[in-house]
Amino acid sequence: MSNNRLITNLHFSEETQRSLYNMVAYTVSRIGRDAEAFTYFSRKVTYGQLMDDIHACAAGLLELGVRKGDFVTIFLPNIPQCVIALYAVNRIGAVCNMVHPLSTKDEIEKAVRLTDSRFILTFELNEGLVKDLGATVIRCPTPAFFPKNPKGFVMKSVYNFSVRKAVRAAGAVSWASVMESGRKFLEKHPLPKDTVKASDTAALMYTGGTTGDAKGVILTNQAFNFTTSSFVQLKLENHCHEGGAFLSILPVFHAFGMVASVHAPLSCGMRMILSPKFDPKECANLVLKEKIEIIAGVPAMYERMYPLLKGHDLSFVVLAVAGGDLVSSDLIRRYNEILDSEHGGAPFLAGYGLTEACGPVCVSSGSDAELPEGALGKPLTGIEMCLVEPGTTKVLPNTEEGELCFFGPSLMGGYYQNPAATADVMRKHKDGRIWLHTGDVVTLDAGQNIIFKSRCKRMVKINGYNVYPTLIENTMEKCPLISEVCAVAAPWKTDKKIKLYVTLADAKTDEE
Repeated sequence: MSNNRLITNLHFSEETQRSLYNMVAYTVSRIGRDAEAFTYFSRKVTYGQLMDDIHACAAGLLELGVRKGDFVTIFLPNIPQCVIALYAVNRIGAVCNMVHPLSTKDEIEKAVRLTDSRFILTFELNEGLVKDLGATVIRCPTPAFFPKNPKGFVMKSVYNFSVRKAVRAAGAVSWASVMESGRKFLEKHPLPKDTVKASDTAALMYTGGTTGDAKGVILTNQAFNFTTSSFVQLKLENHCHEGGAFLSILPVFHAFGMVASVHAPLSCGMRMILSPKFDPKECANLVLKEKIEIIAGVPAMYERMYPLLKGHDLSFVVLAVAGGDLVSSDLIRRYNEILDSEHGGAPFLAGYGLTEACGPVCVSSGSDAELPEGALGKPLTGIEMCLVEPGTTKVLPNTEEGELCFFGPSLMGGYYQNPAATADVMRKHKDGRIWLHTGDVVTLDAGQNIIFKSRCKRMVKINGYNVYPTLIENTMEKCPLISEVCAVAAPWKTDKKIKLYVTLADAKTDEE
């Protein structure tokens, strides 16, 4: 439960921002080892226990041969070992190679080969995908952190039965042995001196970018810590409580998830309610049972939780943030109603971000009912924006529509070993600075809110005018007779026209 002490005057100094590990270590020095760091299936872990596990894991990885600058592949869902390993790898100065746990064999192989990763942390169901990659496999059993009670025993039995036929990697090292080796090391030696710098790469995260081909995005400690501090200062300071519950359902292997679901709550002394996968009923129950103060999710998650939360007292919620996809004005309106935002309840904020910018870079005031469809809000403090003529570096007046570009401390260092793709999106402007080109065409309204229009590659020129298939689709989707719609450009005489493909809604009568 919350200790009722408001999060305030957070000390984001040069020292604490040096690494992800340092941010959390500072939190522990401030709030104490006995404060609760996370709950996982009702099992509670304190900040002191978390730090002890991080140190043991770091020492164990060192004993295995991990060194500063090495890539360590983390091929795990949102389980405690994933969080512990993330900070342990960072403490060493190695790089977290974050891979989606539902990746195919080809995808995980590409990620491992790209980085020459010699160490892979994974769980039972995925061992078969990595057993022949020539790397040391560290088996992280999912039940390791199940609660030590009758319910936990049943959960463990059911899980072990479900994975009994899973292919195992010969010679895999167990998580328990890594931790035991690390503890024995620490009984005789301290961890090596922490030499990690803010400019060092903290993680590689994968994105399709603007082409659809998976690319490894280089993200530094500075990028994560800047985005985290901006997110915290956005609404957590003077509103949330140390020890307050934070629903951590976003996947850690995405930038938005690592920042909003893990690093932000741990950097300000909150209590993560960690869930390995999203289940709307379970997550809605957690919101009510744990009195969640902060919810961060993608629009689809909120849509599925809405009917389960509607009608309940949500006065304990301080902030709800949606991102990862366009957030409809209808979703904002419905959540503002059940959160009672007009009468002092929590605001529902819509965010916009990119992996290339370490997650969120813009946020809108969800309580502003006047914002039009596609509103992305305003840049976070410390992030600069400009509009350019699509495909160029020609800066346009903010009164015109153009491609959205960003500059700030959270921008990626580039696509790993892909200078050509990097040059396509990281471009030097006349001011001499390198700007990130998003590929999104936007406009600004009178309040300087960014309004999404279309992806650059979807914009169509017809009779000299810019036509946006996305806007046509959004308009057509409001028709009750249509469930799905896609607008595409098609040749027509000497120009082009828009062709619509629609799926009719089910169960329509002949009269309709």
